[in-house]
Amino acid sequence: MSIERSPGYLDAIAGVPLTVATMTAWQSAATQAWSDPARMHHAGRQSGLLLDSARASIATFMGVSHANVFFAGSGPDGLRASIGGIFAVRSNLSQRVLVGQVESMAVLGAAGSLPSAEVISLAVDPVQKTGAVDLADLDQQLSEGAALACIQVANAEVGSRQPFAAALAACRAAGVPLVSDATGVITHDSLPTDFDVLVAPARDWGGPPGVAIVVTSPNNRWRPEEAPDRGWIGGFPDIPAAVASAVALEESAGSWQSQADLNRAMIDQVRSKLLSMNIVCAGDPDNRLPHVLTFTITGAAGGALVTELDTRGISVASGSACAADTRMPSHVLHAIGLPNDASIRISLPPDCSEETINLFLAELPSALDAVTS
Repeated sequence: MSIERSPGYLDAIAGVPLTVATMTAWQSAATQAWSDPARMHHAGRQSGLLLDSARASIATFMGVSHANVFFAGSGPDGLRASIGGIFAVRSNLSQRVLVGQVESMAVLGAAGSLPSAEVISLAVDPVQKTGAVDLADLDQQLSEGAALACIQVANAEVGSRQPFAAALAACRAAGVPLVSDATGVITHDSLPTDFDVLVAPARDWGGPPGVAIVVTSPNNRWRPEEAPDRGWIGGFPDIPAAVASAVALEESAGSWQSQADLNRAMIDQVRSKLLSMNIVCAGDPDNRLPHVLTFTITGAAGGALVTELDTRGISVASGSACAADTRMPSHVLHAIGLPNDASIRISLPPDCSEETINLFLAELPSALDAVTS
């Protein structure tokens, strides 16, 4: 059995159906890994072996030791544990936490909830206006000391990649650890080979909901509020989800690059069509995630266009990419100087086809007319 989706599905950031192999792995693990992996009896050891195997598989893909791979119940859980765990170790050195303006709500919330922390908002580059962090401002803030910095690998809402290598080098020179949200990157675009902490939800690469990975450098010092239990941060380990996420990553490992090339070409096609319609597209047109595009609309709420397109078999998203309520204005678009109350975002699934893109482009003009007339 497999999970089906609409052929017009263009909201991969929200998740994609599990493949047959991933679902089979999930179901198989559920029949075997139901006991506490910390127990010494057979059932516990069996659970522990499956969890260890999942960690090792993901570690191989990420190019790290399995000891540096952790699971969490969600991306926000992983970010809270990473940000809070590093702050717990370093808050005696500084109370300052540097956070990019276009970080996800999960990062902003995690930093803002730290007791006694002074959250410093890092400016975006005023020239590019793509959401890229202003490296001069980062250098200035680092010179004043910080417990840690939070700068994403790429922005999952508008697609712009950050100047990650330069930001990491600046943080390393200042002795400040960097926590990086890697949502939307794994199996869609190239990952940094050097980092301090990366966090990403498994649904990015076709894994199940309810699991994310936290990958650290060997030198990372942190003290999460709940110590990881055999690599699982917080609560009882969901071993079937961890196993399924590893299998999904193994499935994608050999093919994601070719799909990324196709997705980049299809997004270029959409961007070109939108620009010809005098529609404003957000984000860097070149240094970006291959599968994500956000554009703004005038004369109607984004949610109205989402609903209209849905009646035509096309699934897109509106509003802030990291907010449960799509009516919430986008702080990302606000930061880069675009209207933030009416936007549409498409994110291409791994098997997106030209037919889906052609359907979207064919239906968009009349859908816009329907909601703006």
